[in-house]
Amino acid sequence: MEAFFNRDSNPEWENECKKVAYSFHKFGICIVRDPRVNHEENDQYIDMLEKYFEHVGEQYYAGNELVDSRPELSFQTGVTPESVEKARDHEAIANRLPEEDKPLTMYPQDFDAKWRFFWPIGERPSEIRNDLPKVIPDNFP
Repeated sequence: MEAFFNRDSNPEWENECKKVAYSFHKFGICIVRDPRVNHEENDQYIDMLEKYFEHVGEQYYAGNELVDSRPELSFQTGVTPESVEKARDHEAIANRLPEEDKPLTMYPQDFDAKWRFFWPIGERPSEIRNDLPKVIPDNFP
């Protein structure tokens, strides 16, 4: 990781970038441990998210309205429940892959089974909707 933080003084940073690119290309994933992250705070954050999604899930399955959901804004802010979003159809691309590289699941995919919480970060380009409110859930810091 040090190579990424000190690019100017560490000639190895480019090699490390190649390793990251290779990992994404070969495996589709890259796990990075940032030494600047306080792991206790990270655990607290994960616990908070688990409690949040458990809470909104209970509300959703009980038939209650999700106050943190913004379907009128195409779910570009706030919570999005399961089975709302659908993955892009990459069937044509998958069919061109060699047999050993083809996906194990059928396509097109069903609706996505995961929940998500979208929080806009930074300034948005002027040609894109600029008025997205940041949804701040009640009782969650």
